[in-house]
Amino acid sequence: MKKEMATRNFNLTDGVLKQKADEFLLLMDRDAQEFSERGYNSAAKTAYMAAIEVVNSFSSDETLEGEKMILTENKNAARRILEKSMRTIFNMAANKFGLQSAQYRAFGPGDISQQPDAELARTYKVMVKAANKTLADLSSEGLSQENITALIEQGTHFDETIDALAEGISDRDIATESRVEALNNLYALLSKYAGIGQDIFYETNEAKYNDYVIYDTPSGMPPEVPVV
Repeated sequence: MKKEMATRNFNLTDGVLKQKADEFLLLMDRDAQEFSERGYNSAAKTAYMAAIEVVNSFSSDETLEGEKMILTENKNAARRILEKSMRTIFNMAANKFGLQSAQYRAFGPGDISQQPDAELARTYKVMVKAANKTLADLSSEGLSQENITALIEQGTHFDETIDALAEGISDRDIATESRVEALNNLYALLSKYAGIGQDIFYETNEAKYNDYVIYDTPSGMPPEVPVV
């Protein structure tokens, strides 16, 4: 059975969640005596700090998306270079053999700008075979072995950028899911200690009680009540 993608179990922004987690670390140090009676010892503190560190170790969503955009642009740039070379060779073949000839069709479908990346990667390989077979015929149109070698190098690079982008997307998805799981774990601990803190100081210390109140809103502040 396919695993469902992890989703956030809270409404706080990631930045507010991390800020609250750091604040609670200081609060529980301040109230260490009371919290020690509820199981918050050195081991629990170490586990809590580790949960914070795991979250801090992940790149932000913006960073991950930026890395994907760079890989996408690299792929698009490689595609543009490959398409330019392929159009030139298509033009050579059309001028020599005619657009309706079997020899021209052997170079592959000519609608390369409309082809998905994977199809274009196949078409350039078809073109390489056809160009090698008709090199002598197309030499009068300007085709050379250097042209074919450059086409192979450009196509190979395009293939590599496709793979790099696919790997980057996969890595981003894995990192995003792991980050969400780490954030959910930290929020669960934060909620646990918020409940303990409120329980400890309920009706005994209002200021400290309020320190442990978390509003599950993006800002971490009380929700705004609409003015009637």
